Amino acid sequence: MAGHETPRRRRRSTATLERLEAARRRRAEQLERERENERRVDEALEPFAEAAAEIAALERKRDDRVAALKSQLERKLAELEQQKATKSADYERLAADVRAEASARVDGWRQVMATSVQQIRDADVSVSETAEMLGITPREVTTLSRANENRSSAASSSHGRAEEPDGASGAPWPAGDVE
Repeated sequence: MAGHETPRRRRRSTATLERLEAARRRRAEQLERERENERRVDEALEPFAEAAAEIAALERKRDDRVAALKSQLERKLAELEQQKATKSADYERLAADVRAEASARVDGWRQVMATSVQQIRDADVSVSETAEMLGITPREVTTLSRANENRSSAASSSHGRAEEPDGASGAPWPAGDVE
């Protein structure tokens, strides 16, 4: 059995054993650092994921609230536009009424002027003298004379002061507020 003996391992030197032991310690320390780092990473992942989820939820909530505010603003602006259109229509109607009333009254007073011019002209006063007397141009005298000729001759035949137009009280506008 002498041939089957296991060869003997050579014993390592103390310096080699110390180097190997130091290498094993370094490796063990490295593995411990890696486990510690992995634990730290694991601990940091949960709060990070929670923060990311909260941020996403807050951003969704923010976007929903902003969209609701925008929708509310658009509804309010549409309502204001409708109110503006209604007020504008009211204004235009009132302005048209004021213009129509003023136009009717002006026409009445122009007829008074035309009648007065005709009466002056019927008294054999020339166009230029009538214009100078009334403080208007000769052309206006002629225009007023023609306007009166186009009317019925009933008003021009009276010898007193010409009648005031309907509703005229000597004042060019009715007393009362106009919006």
